[in-house]
Amino acid sequence: MPLKEETKAPVIDYLLKQGKISQEKVKEIIEDAKRTGLLPDEILEERRLVPEIDVAKAKAEVFKVPYFDFYGQKVKDEILKIIPQEIAENYKVAAIEKSEDTLKTAMINPADFKAREAVAFIARQKKLKLSYCVITRSVFKNILSQYTGFTEELREASEAADVRFAPVSGMPLPPTTEEEKGAPVARLIASFLKYAADNDASDIHIEPYMGKSRIRFRIDGILYDRAVLPGHLHSALVSRVKVMANLRLDETRIPQDGRIRTIISGRQIDLRVSTLPLLGTEKVGLRVLDPSKMDFTLENLGFEKKSVEIIKKNLEEPHGMMLVTGPTGCGKTTTLYTCLKMLNRTEVNILTLEDPIEYQIEGINQSQARPEIGYTFASGIRSFVRQDPDIIMVGEVRDNETVELAIHAALTGHLVLSTLHTNNALGAIPRLIDMKAESFLIASCLNLVIAQRLVRKICERCKQQIFLPEETEKEVREAFKRPHFNVNLDKYTDKKTGKLKFYRGTGCAYCLQEGYKGRIAVHEILEITPEMQSVITGDYKIEDLEKEARRQKMVTMLENGYFKALEGTTTLEEVLRAARE
Repeated sequence: MPLKEETKAPVIDYLLKQGKISQEKVKEIIEDAKRTGLLPDEILEERRLVPEIDVAKAKAEVFKVPYFDFYGQKVKDEILKIIPQEIAENYKVAAIEKSEDTLKTAMINPADFKAREAVAFIARQKKLKLSYCVITRSVFKNILSQYTGFTEELREASEAADVRFAPVSGMPLPPTTEEEKGAPVARLIASFLKYAADNDASDIHIEPYMGKSRIRFRIDGILYDRAVLPGHLHSALVSRVKVMANLRLDETRIPQDGRIRTIISGRQIDLRVSTLPLLGTEKVGLRVLDPSKMDFTLENLGFEKKSVEIIKKNLEEPHGMMLVTGPTGCGKTTTLYTCLKMLNRTEVNILTLEDPIEYQIEGINQSQARPEIGYTFASGIRSFVRQDPDIIMVGEVRDNETVELAIHAALTGHLVLSTLHTNNALGAIPRLIDMKAESFLIASCLNLVIAQRLVRKICERCKQQIFLPEETEKEVREAFKRPHFNVNLDKYTDKKTGKLKFYRGTGCAYCLQEGYKGRIAVHEILEITPEMQSVITGDYKIEDLEKEARRQKMVTMLENGYFKALEGTTTLEEVLRAARE
């Protein structure tokens, strides 16, 4: 059914009628719009609930402005610079074509009349007529990059990039010849790696797309298109990566895995390489691992003072189990690595079993699981207990046998750290029971459960203060009245209006127009106290666990997110998105 007029969401209304979005999702968006003060259409785009091309086409239909498919195309320099870069960034408009006395202008939001006024002023000065079209956000960002930056680097093929390659083993590759240095493909790959390192990308994807080769980067958890190259270059790009990773060039039927160690402008970067066979071609994924970014503390991961004290207290326990839970990509391994670095002392023997090993930590014995030859998490734990360990870290508790052995290790004098896939901290207990662990054994060995999600941090360079709708502010104030919060709201209240101060990013070149830069964890911590042990060993229901957690004054993930939004670290919209995952 269509949305009511007062929702002010014409694009969502159109997408709903077209069957591109469900009524359930629409209801969720409208509720979040009321909470955050954002327009529903803004939340739709920020959440990426519908493919951006469908959103752009919906805007075109709703606002009667033609949609223009400008994917992978380049704007001529003399046309691009008719609209200055600062105007393009601020108003999300760009000049893309010019015919005689008419300038074709591309917009993300055709209803933005301030943007139209800014462009109209420029057009009058240049004595040009205007025509408008709608493009996707990805295309607009690619156009912005053509002013300077990555497109320029591609054009110059990264001649200035100081990039050297060597296998992870440390054995040097044969010296690069002058001919190879000038090879376009080698210089293109160097550009991709430099861009990834400079923009803190976690992954690079080199993939076939519509007869071309598409290059995408994952930055702060979001994938961005950054280059579309001619299709005939794709196999050469894949081959170049395979050579650097010491993979077989003649094997295209099965996936291959490898690693590359690179020095980019004097900075060491490790790359985990994975190839995937597709229909008649291959895709390459590169995970970017920057050891210099791993100098984390619990505080800069997002844990507040009280949470840090709880974690440190439990890490000092001589035995037992500590679990970090959450979905894939929520920073579980980073939290465990940070804990291991705190535990890393000469007098303790620390063994880790990982799949794969993300980062190497001096002084810790890290072992790579290899299920294909029978070296699994379960068989690894059996071998570990014969290596006189004090602390064992297992990459993931994923099956009954691993759970049984991990619990046994925790009960026999070892501190065991691992990860588990659950939605929240309390969910770890029924999940372990589901994997055939006895409740009395769980109560005896489990010390602590941390559940976390990653939220994007507000960009400090374009951060601005906002106020929430009255209904939302009331809800937030009620949350902070709970005894375990103990937050002085006067510190966060605007003296003129009496309203709580929140923040959001407006978008700038530094944050790629997103309004966010970097990520931080929102979390909840469940301590297994004697009272909680009694609940676990009894014939409990999940409601009993929740009741005991409340009695212990456990701060939930949503509540922790509210606090981070109040502190100006992230936005309420990000918190609501993460808490639902």
